[in-house]
Amino acid sequence: MGFPQNDLEQRLAIIRPDDTVRGLVFNAVFNLTEKKLGADAATRLREPFFKRSPVDFFSYPAVDALRLLYATSEALTPVYGSMEDAVRACGAAAVTHFFQSTVGQTLNRLIGKGDPKRLLSHAPTAYSTLVNYGRREFAVLGDKQVRLAFHGDMQPVQYHEGVLQEALSVVGCKSRVVGTPRGVTGADYVITWE
Repeated sequence: MGFPQNDLEQRLAIIRPDDTVRGLVFNAVFNLTEKKLGADAATRLREPFFKRSPVDFFSYPAVDALRLLYATSEALTPVYGSMEDAVRACGAAAVTHFFQSTVGQTLNRLIGKGDPKRLLSHAPTAYSTLVNYGRREFAVLGDKQVRLAFHGDMQPVQYHEGVLQEALSVVGCKSRVVGTPRGVTGADYVITWE
């Protein structure tokens, strides 16, 4: 399907100057790039934004995070077969990196394995620790199905599909995540698991 030609520009246009993203999101993308394309490629992607790697829990401009996501996803498209899958991989990498952090390890211990509903009920809070924009709402749809509604979030749907899919993988669940965009700044994600 692909992204519309002006997708990045539309998303950049809605970012406020004070919107921020934690450094661990940047580091996750740099680590994924290094793993898939090598250290030189990761350095080339990092250099327009940072002289050295950012600090995981410091805040950085969301505009840089979005530009990096698109540049990295474009570079990773040959590896993943499509830009959409590369964006999903970047989202998944952010979760992997988060759960390797002290905060992520603590959250994982508190939630425990095999409890996706409990994990996803904490998603609005977890997102709020990583970004200072937007809001997320959690709703139970059934015994093994929930919905997360995102408002005021400029990341593409595929990014959050990757985040949510990987989060459920971390707690040991096989799941399906379907994102439905609502304009450029909103989406509903229906998550079902076995």
